[in-house]
Amino acid sequence: MNIFKSRLQSIPMRRGVSISAILLLCVAVIVVIVWAIPTGGSSDKGSLGAGALYEVVRGSFEITVPTSGELSALEQVNIYNSLESNAVIIELVDEGSRVEAGDVLLRLNDETIQNAIRSAEDGVTTSVNTLDGSTANLIVLNKKRDSELAIKQLAVDLAVLALQSWERGEVVARKQSLNLAVQTAEKDFTRLSGKFKSSLKLYEQEFLSKDELDRDEIALLKADAQLKKALLDVDVYNNYTFKQDKQKKESDLQQAKDELERAVERLASEIRGAESNVLAAQKKLANKQEGLQKLEDQLEMCVVTSPASGMVVYASSLREERQRDGEPIKIGKKLYRNELCMIIPNTEIMVAEVKVNEALSGLIKDGQQASVICDAFPDALFKGRVVSVGVLASGGGWRDPNRRDYTIKIQLTGENVVGLKPSMRCSAEILVGVAENQLFVPIHAIHRKGGTVWVWLQKGGGFEQRAVTVGRFSESFTVIEDGLVEGDVILLREPPQGMVTGTISNSNEEQ
Repeated sequence: MNIFKSRLQSIPMRRGVSISAILLLCVAVIVVIVWAIPTGGSSDKGSLGAGALYEVVRGSFEITVPTSGELSALEQVNIYNSLESNAVIIELVDEGSRVEAGDVLLRLNDETIQNAIRSAEDGVTTSVNTLDGSTANLIVLNKKRDSELAIKQLAVDLAVLALQSWERGEVVARKQSLNLAVQTAEKDFTRLSGKFKSSLKLYEQEFLSKDELDRDEIALLKADAQLKKALLDVDVYNNYTFKQDKQKKESDLQQAKDELERAVERLASEIRGAESNVLAAQKKLANKQEGLQKLEDQLEMCVVTSPASGMVVYASSLREERQRDGEPIKIGKKLYRNELCMIIPNTEIMVAEVKVNEALSGLIKDGQQASVICDAFPDALFKGRVVSVGVLASGGGWRDPNRRDYTIKIQLTGENVVGLKPSMRCSAEILVGVAENQLFVPIHAIHRKGGTVWVWLQKGGGFEQRAVTVGRFSESFTVIEDGLVEGDVILLREPPQGMVTGTISNSNEEQ
């Protein structure tokens, strides 16, 4: 039942202690005093002691959830080691120092990186020279290709012209010459054949001598042979010489074309190889330049400056970092990659990170008002509001493995004029609601047994058990929804045996 802490709505908190807490303490003291006074079985009301009775009233009270935790900055910058290797601290700002944006936080040993940069610069120079050579070779090959292909194309063009000249010149002239020879031989043969016939008749008439006849016959034989030779020349040319010359001319043209194609493919292959060499040289140069730039960036990272203003807190001072690595941040310490070195919290905006049991976490909502007291400044009361409720619960550890708590963040309002710092212990009360215009009684006046809830109601000269229905409650008060009326007087403790005038029946008690 003791899970809330409350205070009357009309009574403000002062000096970090609520009036309800003081009232509860006073009641507890009175109860102890009353119980210390022996009753002796007397029914005298004075034997109950002062403050043992409470008159039921209608009013309002706040319902708050008490909790505790520690302060943290709502905004903070984490400083990590960005070097990939050999990060040794050679200069370090003092923890707790106030720094401004741009101030040096730490310096790391850069000797190894300096040596690597020099080697990388040599590699870049070599790659530049290789790229220049590959580029020049590509330019030469392109010019060589243009020149050689021009020569090969000229050979093709000449072969085409030679074929056309042969087909339209030599072939035509040759055929005309052969045809002329045939025509001449035919006419000569026809003429000599007629003459021989005439000479033969004249010889038979003895007007021509045998010798003259033989000469005419020899001339006819020669003309016949000449005609046959002219016809044979035509046949040989058409069926052999023409085809042979045509194949040779066409072959010369095809060879020129083939040579051009081979030259195109060969030179294209050489250029592709040269282009590949240029691309490879460019990629190698880019890789070398990228490596050099990365080293130069690493060199800049050897000097870590603050990106924002704030207070320096070493990571080794944080709880989770202490559990991971007990060695504190100091000069000469070697950092591993991405190791958290320090944080720069913005102490202008502080939050209280408190734990709330999972049974009460459902009552907490964003925007709820809260009051926070820091152990370092117990006289200062800070107002705030809930800005976040944890999604997952954390366990209670080996001490309480069944406990589950949610982390609640309460942002403090107002300026940090007292110098609040992260990790300061604090306590808080979160206002989760107000019971308004309700009948209520002190929480310790409620008794339970089984499913029955009752109070000791004053009746005549004693007290009787009165079953009640309770509603919303805080650490100090609970709402009475049924069973009592305004003005009823109840006892805040168990009555003496002689003053019990009535009890709840067993049947009601079992329900």
